[in-house]
Amino acid sequence: MIPFRLADALRVELPIVEVLDIGARQEGEDRYAPLLTQNLARVTGFEPEASEFERLEARPGPFTYFPHVLGAGGRATMHVTRYPGCSSLLEPDPAMIDLFETLGASPPDGNFLVVDKVDVETVRLDDVPGLRSPDYIKIDVQGAELQVLTHGPRTLSSAVVVQTEVEFLPIYKNQPLFGDMQCFLREQGFVLHKLIDIGGRGFQPIHNSANPFQAISQVLWADAVFVRNFVGFDQWTDEGLLKAALILNDIYRSYDLVFHLLRARDARLKENLADRHLAALSLTQPVPLYFNLKNTP
Repeated sequence: MIPFRLADALRVELPIVEVLDIGARQEGEDRYAPLLTQNLARVTGFEPEASEFERLEARPGPFTYFPHVLGAGGRATMHVTRYPGCSSLLEPDPAMIDLFETLGASPPDGNFLVVDKVDVETVRLDDVPGLRSPDYIKIDVQGAELQVLTHGPRTLSSAVVVQTEVEFLPIYKNQPLFGDMQCFLREQGFVLHKLIDIGGRGFQPIHNSANPFQAISQVLWADAVFVRNFVGFDQWTDEGLLKAALILNDIYRSYDLVFHLLRARDARLKENLADRHLAALSLTQPVPLYFNLKNTP
Protein backbone atom coordinates (compact mmCIF):
# COMPACT_ATOMS: atom_id res chain seq x y z
CA MET A 1 0.00 0.00 0.00
CA ILE A 2 1.31 3.45 -0.93
CA PRO A 3 1.58 5.52 2.27
CA PHE A 4 -0.88 8.38 2.66
CA ARG A 5 1.52 11.19 3.48
CA LEU A 6 0.45 14.56 4.76
CA ALA A 7 2.90 16.37 2.48
CA ASP A 8 1.28 14.81 -0.59
CA ALA A 9 -2.23 15.62 0.60
CA LEU A 10 -1.61 19.23 1.60
CA ARG A 11 1.00 20.19 -1.02
CA VAL A 12 2.72 22.59 1.36
CA GLU A 13 6.13 22.65 2.98
CA LEU A 14 5.95 20.95 6.37
CA PRO A 15 8.05 21.76 9.46
CA ILE A 16 10.78 19.56 10.90
CA VAL A 17 9.58 17.54 13.91
CA GLU A 18 11.90 17.44 16.92
CA VAL A 19 11.83 13.84 18.15
CA LEU A 20 12.93 12.82 21.64
CA ASP A 21 13.54 9.06 21.82
CA ILE A 22 14.09 7.89 25.41
CA GLY A 23 15.21 4.29 25.33
CA ALA A 24 16.45 4.46 21.75
CA ARG A 25 17.52 0.81 21.41
CA GLN A 26 16.49 -0.30 17.94
CA GLU A 27 14.30 -3.38 17.77
CA GLY A 28 12.97 -3.16 14.26
CA GLU A 29 12.10 0.02 12.42
CA ASP A 30 11.96 3.31 14.29
CA ARG A 31 8.41 4.39 15.03
CA TYR A 32 9.16 7.74 13.41
CA ALA A 33 10.72 6.22 10.26
CA PRO A 34 7.96 7.69 8.05
CA LEU A 35 9.24 11.15 9.00
CA LEU A 36 12.91 10.25 8.59
CA THR A 37 12.38 9.03 5.03
CA GLN A 38 11.00 12.48 4.13
CA ASN A 39 13.73 14.41 5.99
CA LEU A 40 11.04 15.73 8.33
CA ALA A 41 12.54 14.65 11.67
CA ARG A 42 15.51 15.50 13.83
CA VAL A 43 16.14 12.98 16.60
CA THR A 44 17.66 13.27 20.06
CA GLY A 45 17.97 9.90 21.76
CA PHE A 46 18.99 8.42 25.10
CA GLU A 47 20.41 4.90 25.32
CA PRO A 48 22.60 3.90 28.30
CA GLU A 49 23.51 0.36 27.19
CA ALA A 50 27.12 0.78 26.01
CA SER A 51 27.23 -1.39 22.90
CA GLU A 52 23.86 -0.15 21.67
CA PHE A 53 24.84 3.47 22.30
CA GLU A 54 28.04 2.96 20.31
CA ARG A 55 26.08 1.54 17.40
CA LEU A 56 23.54 4.37 17.49
CA GLU A 57 26.21 7.06 17.75
CA ALA A 58 27.75 5.81 14.49
CA ARG A 59 24.42 6.10 12.69
CA PRO A 60 24.46 8.65 9.86
CA GLY A 61 21.70 11.19 9.65
CA PRO A 62 19.90 13.77 11.83
CA PHE A 63 20.64 11.98 15.11
CA THR A 64 22.16 13.04 18.44
CA TYR A 65 22.50 10.42 21.17
CA PHE A 66 23.33 10.56 24.87
CA PRO A 67 24.40 7.64 27.10
CA HIS A 68 22.69 9.06 30.20
CA VAL A 69 20.47 6.98 32.46
CA LEU A 70 17.46 9.24 32.92
CA GLY A 71 15.67 9.14 36.25
CA ALA A 72 15.23 11.08 39.47
CA GLY A 73 18.83 12.28 39.67
CA GLY A 74 21.44 10.74 41.96
CA ARG A 75 22.60 7.16 42.39
CA ALA A 76 20.43 4.20 41.44
CA THR A 77 20.73 0.51 40.60
CA MET A 78 20.43 -0.76 37.04
CA HIS A 79 19.10 -4.32 37.00
CA VAL A 80 20.82 -5.90 34.01
CA THR A 81 18.81 -8.79 32.63
CA ARG A 82 19.63 -11.78 30.47
CA TYR A 83 17.89 -10.10 27.55
CA PRO A 84 19.31 -6.55 27.50
CA GLY A 85 16.01 -4.99 26.39
CA CYS A 86 14.43 -5.96 29.74
CA SER A 87 17.06 -4.17 31.88
CA SER A 88 15.59 -1.53 34.15
CA LEU A 89 16.05 0.76 37.12
CA LEU A 90 13.25 -1.33 38.62
CA GLU A 91 13.70 -4.91 39.78
CA PRO A 92 11.81 -7.55 37.77
CA ASP A 93 9.14 -9.37 39.78
CA PRO A 94 9.46 -13.15 39.29
CA ALA A 95 6.19 -13.77 41.16
CA MET A 96 4.33 -11.98 38.35
CA ILE A 97 6.56 -12.71 35.36
CA ASP A 98 6.77 -16.46 35.90
CA LEU A 99 2.99 -16.78 35.72
CA PHE A 100 3.19 -16.35 31.95
CA GLU A 101 4.52 -18.22 28.95
CA THR A 102 7.76 -17.12 27.19
CA LEU A 103 8.70 -14.38 29.70
CA GLY A 104 10.58 -15.80 32.68
CA ALA A 105 12.59 -14.17 35.45
CA SER A 106 14.03 -17.36 36.93
CA PRO A 107 17.13 -19.41 36.07
CA PRO A 108 18.39 -20.59 33.74
CA ASP A 109 17.06 -18.76 30.71
CA GLY A 110 14.36 -16.22 31.62
CA ASN A 111 14.56 -12.99 29.64
CA PHE A 112 13.95 -11.00 32.84
CA LEU A 113 16.55 -12.96 34.84
CA VAL A 114 18.81 -10.42 36.59
CA VAL A 115 22.42 -11.27 35.74
CA ASP A 116 24.05 -8.15 37.21
CA LYS A 117 23.30 -5.09 39.31
CA VAL A 118 25.19 -1.94 38.38
CA ASP A 119 25.39 1.27 40.38
CA VAL A 120 24.60 4.16 38.01
CA GLU A 121 24.28 7.93 38.19
CA THR A 122 20.90 9.08 36.91
CA VAL A 123 20.17 12.44 35.31
CA ARG A 124 16.88 14.33 35.45
CA LEU A 125 15.46 14.94 31.99
CA ASP A 126 15.08 18.67 32.62
CA ASP A 127 18.74 18.86 33.72
CA VAL A 128 20.22 17.67 30.41
CA PRO A 129 22.06 20.72 29.01
CA GLY A 130 21.28 21.91 25.51
CA LEU A 131 18.34 19.56 24.98
CA ARG A 132 16.17 20.73 22.09
CA SER A 133 12.50 21.25 22.92
CA PRO A 134 10.70 18.15 21.58
CA ASP A 135 7.51 18.06 19.57
CA TYR A 136 7.17 14.28 19.81
CA ILE A 137 8.35 12.07 22.67
CA LYS A 138 8.69 8.31 22.40
CA ILE A 139 9.69 6.61 25.66
CA ASP A 140 10.30 2.96 26.53
CA VAL A 141 12.49 2.38 29.58
CA GLN A 142 11.00 -0.78 31.07
CA GLY A 143 8.76 0.50 33.82
CA ALA A 144 10.63 3.71 34.66
CA GLU A 145 8.75 5.90 32.16
CA LEU A 146 6.77 7.80 34.80
CA GLN A 147 9.90 8.46 36.86
CA VAL A 148 11.62 9.97 33.82
CA LEU A 149 8.71 12.17 32.76
CA THR A 150 7.97 13.32 36.31
CA HIS A 151 11.44 14.86 36.34
CA GLY A 152 11.01 16.46 32.93
CA PRO A 153 7.95 18.74 33.07
CA ARG A 154 9.68 21.58 31.24
CA THR A 155 10.77 19.24 28.45
CA LEU A 156 7.32 17.69 28.30
CA SER A 157 5.63 21.08 28.03
CA SER A 158 6.66 21.59 24.40
CA ALA A 159 5.47 18.18 23.16
CA VAL A 160 2.24 17.73 21.23
CA VAL A 161 2.33 13.90 21.03
CA VAL A 162 3.76 11.38 23.52
CA GLN A 163 4.08 7.64 22.97
CA THR A 164 4.94 5.72 26.13
CA GLU A 165 5.11 2.05 26.93
CA VAL A 166 2.64 1.18 29.69
CA GLU A 167 1.92 -1.95 31.68
CA PHE A 168 -1.40 -3.11 33.05
CA LEU A 169 0.18 -5.54 35.54
CA PRO A 170 3.42 -4.88 37.48
CA ILE A 171 6.17 -6.71 35.60
CA TYR A 172 8.67 -4.88 37.81
CA LYS A 173 8.42 -4.39 41.56
CA ASN A 174 6.72 -1.15 42.62
CA GLN A 175 6.11 -0.28 38.98
CA PRO A 176 3.65 2.49 38.10
CA LEU A 177 0.91 1.21 35.82
CA PHE A 178 -1.13 2.62 32.95
CA GLY A 179 -3.56 4.44 35.24
CA ASP A 180 -0.73 6.24 37.00
CA MET A 181 0.74 7.41 33.71
CA GLN A 182 -2.65 8.53 32.40
CA CYS A 183 -3.31 10.59 35.54
CA PHE A 184 0.11 12.24 35.34
CA LEU A 185 -0.13 13.11 31.66
CA ARG A 186 -3.66 14.43 32.10
CA GLU A 187 -2.27 16.84 34.69
CA GLN A 188 0.28 17.93 32.07
CA GLY A 189 -2.45 18.68 29.54
CA PHE A 190 -2.57 15.43 27.54
CA VAL A 191 -5.42 13.06 26.74
CA LEU A 192 -5.24 9.41 25.75
CA HIS A 193 -5.64 8.96 22.01
CA LYS A 194 -5.05 5.26 21.34
CA LEU A 195 -3.30 2.07 22.44
CA ILE A 196 -1.10 0.27 19.92
CA ASP A 197 1.07 -2.87 19.99
CA ILE A 198 -1.15 -4.31 22.69
CA GLY A 199 0.54 -7.42 24.07
CA GLY A 200 0.03 -10.22 26.53
CA ARG A 201 0.83 -13.86 27.14
CA GLY A 202 -0.92 -17.04 28.12
CA PHE A 203 -0.93 -18.16 31.74
CA GLN A 204 1.38 -21.16 32.07
CA PRO A 205 1.17 -23.78 30.70
CA ILE A 206 -1.49 -22.67 28.21
CA HIS A 207 -0.26 -21.11 24.98
CA ASN A 208 -0.92 -20.95 21.27
CA SER A 209 1.28 -23.67 19.80
CA ALA A 210 1.51 -21.77 16.51
CA ASN A 211 2.62 -18.57 18.27
CA PRO A 212 3.52 -18.74 21.98
CA PHE A 213 3.89 -14.95 22.07
CA GLN A 214 0.18 -14.47 21.43
CA ALA A 215 -2.03 -13.72 24.43
CA ILE A 216 -4.85 -16.08 25.27
CA SER A 217 -6.80 -13.65 27.46
CA GLN A 218 -4.50 -11.51 29.62
CA VAL A 219 -3.33 -8.09 28.46
CA LEU A 220 0.05 -7.08 29.92
CA TRP A 221 1.37 -4.03 28.09
CA ALA A 222 0.91 -1.63 25.21
CA ASP A 223 2.24 1.57 23.73
CA ALA A 224 -0.09 4.41 24.71
CA VAL A 225 -0.33 7.46 22.47
CA PHE A 226 -1.25 10.70 24.22
CA VAL A 227 -2.05 13.97 22.45
CA ARG A 228 -2.21 17.45 23.87
CA ASN A 229 -5.81 18.24 24.78
CA PHE A 230 -7.80 18.70 21.58
CA VAL A 231 -10.98 20.10 23.21
CA GLY A 232 -10.26 23.77 22.65
CA PHE A 233 -6.90 24.92 21.31
CA ASP A 234 -5.84 27.77 23.59
CA GLN A 235 -2.59 25.97 24.47
CA TRP A 236 -1.70 25.10 20.87
CA THR A 237 0.50 27.11 18.52
CA ASP A 238 -0.19 27.18 14.79
CA GLU A 239 3.01 25.23 14.16
CA GLY A 240 2.16 22.77 16.93
CA LEU A 241 -1.13 21.95 15.22
CA LEU A 242 0.65 21.28 11.93
CA LYS A 243 3.38 19.19 13.56
CA ALA A 244 0.84 17.12 15.47
CA ALA A 245 -1.10 16.58 12.24
CA LEU A 246 2.09 15.37 10.56
CA ILE A 247 2.96 12.98 13.40
CA LEU A 248 -0.54 11.58 13.71
CA ASN A 249 -1.08 11.20 9.98
CA ASP A 250 2.22 9.70 8.86
CA ILE A 251 3.09 7.63 11.96
CA TYR A 252 -0.26 6.66 13.49
CA ARG A 253 -2.75 7.00 10.60
CA SER A 254 -5.17 8.88 12.87
CA TYR A 255 -6.79 10.60 9.93
CA ASP A 256 -9.92 11.82 11.69
CA LEU A 257 -7.97 13.55 14.45
CA VAL A 258 -5.62 15.02 11.83
CA PHE A 259 -8.63 16.59 10.10
CA HIS A 260 -9.82 17.99 13.45
CA LEU A 261 -6.43 19.61 14.09
CA LEU A 262 -6.12 21.02 10.59
CA ARG A 263 -9.63 22.46 10.77
CA ALA A 264 -8.74 24.27 14.00
CA ARG A 265 -5.62 25.70 12.36
CA ASP A 266 -7.56 26.72 9.26
CA ALA A 267 -10.05 28.63 11.42
CA ARG A 268 -7.20 30.72 12.78
CA LEU A 269 -5.29 31.30 9.56
CA LYS A 270 -8.13 31.33 7.02
CA GLU A 271 -6.62 28.41 5.08
CA ASN A 272 -8.09 25.21 3.62
CA LEU A 273 -5.66 22.47 4.59
CA ALA A 274 -8.38 20.37 6.25
CA ASP A 275 -10.40 20.29 3.03
CA ARG A 276 -7.32 19.26 1.04
CA HIS A 277 -6.63 16.48 3.52
CA LEU A 278 -10.19 15.21 3.41
CA ALA A 279 -10.31 15.25 -0.39
CA ALA A 280 -7.07 13.27 -0.68
CA LEU A 281 -8.18 10.86 2.04
CA SER A 282 -11.48 10.15 0.34
CA LEU A 283 -9.74 9.38 -2.94
CA THR A 284 -6.92 7.15 -1.80
CA GLN A 285 -7.07 5.69 1.66
CA PRO A 286 -9.17 3.07 3.44
CA VAL A 287 -9.92 3.74 7.09
CA PRO A 288 -7.44 1.76 9.24
CA LEU A 289 -8.11 -0.25 12.36
CA TYR A 290 -7.69 1.99 15.38
CA PHE A 291 -5.62 -0.48 17.39
CA ASN A 292 -3.41 -3.48 16.80
CA LEU A 293 -2.20 -6.50 18.73
CA LYS A 294 1.45 -7.41 19.05
CA ASN A 295 2.02 -11.16 18.81
CA THR A 296 5.82 -11.11 18.63
CA PRO A 297 8.53 -11.03 21.33
